[in-house]
Amino acid sequence: MPFPVSFLPQITQRLTLRRFAHCDLARFLAYRHDPQIARFQGWSMLSYNEAQSFISEMRTAEIGIPGKWFQIAIAHKQSNLLLGDIGMQIYAENSTIVEIGFTLGHEDQGKGYAQEAVQALINSLFDLGNIDKIVGITDMRNEPSVNLLTRLGMNLVRSDEVEFKSELCIEQTFELVRKDWLVS
Repeated sequence: MPFPVSFLPQITQRLTLRRFAHCDLARFLAYRHDPQIARFQGWSMLSYNEAQSFISEMRTAEIGIPGKWFQIAIAHKQSNLLLGDIGMQIYAENSTIVEIGFTLGHEDQGKGYAQEAVQALINSLFDLGNIDKIVGITDMRNEPSVNLLTRLGMNLVRSDEVEFKSELCIEQTFELVRKDWLVS
């Protein structure tokens, strides 16, 4: 069942979580073409035309369709400049579980933006009432992501050796269940 239209935008102290806009293209391409950022991400670098199509699709796509990833733009509240994005996918086999992933441009890392944005999304997802678990999966070498998932109260539930982008790595799965979120 798609999310309510009111799900976006969301406003935090410093950020706006919103749909992508055409004005985001240059900044989107910049961080999506940074090899250091792309190394630990499940997405591939996009051409200019592919990025335009992606942004157009995200502008109108329904949010919350099981099995489909949806990207939420993270923008600076005052300037509306794109800082990064959060991907989310409701699992097709269990619509009470959402997997999330996040990306920020280098110049916007280390400022607490990712934590602020992901925390707002987690709160909104659990507030919907039908989401019981949020999952985050990251390469253990991606220490900033591991640290963020931990700070958000997510628990490491599994570590698996996998091949990712032609490299062996330890993929760590973190989870936050609704009952633990309600307690915090």
